[in-house]
Amino acid sequence: MTDGKRRAILIGGALAAVAIIVAGVFVLWPSSSDGETAGRTSAAKAPTIESAPPIDQVLSPFLTALAAGKAAEAAALTDNPAAAQEAITALYKGVDVGSLSFARKTSTTPQVANGTVTVPVEATLQVTGASKWTSSWQLAKTNDKWLVKWAPTVIHPKLQAGQTLAVLGEVGKPNEAAVLDETGATIAKWEGSKATPTDPKISPRLMNVVMGGASSSGTTGGRYIAIVDAAGKEVGEPLFGQKPKQTTNEPVHSTLNGKIAIAAQNAVDKASQPTMLVAIKPSTGGILAVAQNEAASGLSALSSLYAPGSSFKIISAAAALQQGLTPESPVECPGTKNIGGRSLKNADFELGTTKLRTAFAKSCNTTFGELASKLPADGLRKAADEFGLNADFDIPGIKTELGKVENADSAVQRAEDSIGQGKIVATPLGMAVVAATVAGKKTVTPKLRMDAQTQVLTGYRAPQGPVLEQIRTMMRDVVTSGTATALSKFGSVYGKTGTAETESQGDNANGWFVGFRGDVAFAVVVVDSKTSTQAVNVTASFLSGF
Repeated sequence: MTDGKRRAILIGGALAAVAIIVAGVFVLWPSSSDGETAGRTSAAKAPTIESAPPIDQVLSPFLTALAAGKAAEAAALTDNPAAAQEAITALYKGVDVGSLSFARKTSTTPQVANGTVTVPVEATLQVTGASKWTSSWQLAKTNDKWLVKWAPTVIHPKLQAGQTLAVLGEVGKPNEAAVLDETGATIAKWEGSKATPTDPKISPRLMNVVMGGASSSGTTGGRYIAIVDAAGKEVGEPLFGQKPKQTTNEPVHSTLNGKIAIAAQNAVDKASQPTMLVAIKPSTGGILAVAQNEAASGLSALSSLYAPGSSFKIISAAAALQQGLTPESPVECPGTKNIGGRSLKNADFELGTTKLRTAFAKSCNTTFGELASKLPADGLRKAADEFGLNADFDIPGIKTELGKVENADSAVQRAEDSIGQGKIVATPLGMAVVAATVAGKKTVTPKLRMDAQTQVLTGYRAPQGPVLEQIRTMMRDVVTSGTATALSKFGSVYGKTGTAETESQGDNANGWFVGFRGDVAFAVVVVDSKTSTQAVNVTASFLSGF
């Protein structure tokens, strides 16, 4: 091809394009009735689109009305208003108005054929994320007016007559109860796909997962998009998402207690260092409250392991009692004690010869270090087993740890373990189970929901009743005449403070108070607090709140 011919073709093509743009039309030329050229027939006429529609002018009102759920207004812009209005009305019974939008895909050229214009449209449905799909819509001219050709596929390409889309898996409607506490009171309501506490201080970090399948953001994660028939019955598999286990309209009945949970959160919020509180109902094992302040990360109260300090003496004392001692047995409480070359000391006091119950109430490290050093290697581990610290539970909706107590082969290791230092670690949940075991005088299996049982992976058997009764007596002494007398004004409180001073970890000890009042057992820990004073103060605030 010569340059001259190429130039002529390009110019001719450009002029043709300009002509089409200026005219703004697509033309399918008809046959001439009087036979304008040889070889053409006049028997049949091809359909004519005298002008292609200004697509956005036709579609925009329909897109806007459809997304707004204005069924009559949108239907009037179709070639079958009755069917369209019925379908759009049905659509918004299963999909929230405002969650569904439509937009023309401008990157794709509309196609003209057989008197219609086909336009690709992208739909976006916002549920827990953005679900997108593309449909091909047709525009046709009816009575000199361009309209959307109505078909179920306008909504979704897989829809057939009588079908629509629905967002399923919602547990409740807006402002309906999402979570009940142990008393049946509403402690969370539905707002969209979130269970929102009626009071932000009701175990806020736990509320996000109390639904069982909840994500860390607080959404149910259980909503999905499906095709349903006219009766609302699902057709086939979900288009987007997966069916959740919980799909009823009944609220989740948790073991939480709104009043106790608020008291717990108010109490921990007063501390500046990482502070956690877990409360359990001994009679049922129900978790009543899980509270943490802003300084504590994640759900530390349920899964982070800490040295329990002298609160572990509850278990050390039980081990001693099982060796034949009683609360009245005489024991030595020197200011310092050398055990296997390791110097153990008290918090600047000595009691000389005293009773076991007094050594417990005053938290005498040297007494319990000496007693533990004479135990067999598995003595403390077996005692810990009986209080649940080595148990393992699968509590629906949450990941938990209780503690870890192993055999101690050396006297030094047993001495350090006995005062909650050494290699002993526990979570606030674990120590709350310890307190609940004493309070209930039985094995306690923690749970979070009334309708979902905890799976016991590794269980435990509580000590015999006489041992637990003696431990109760000693824990009461702590409040009436020991290291937690500040709590004596809050009724019949039982407990054990927890800090253990050793040469290696003295100033970094975590402060604990582990105890119970009535049918509420609890554990409080203040990380790196040096003494148990802050934990006792948090406990006082907690007990004053319910």
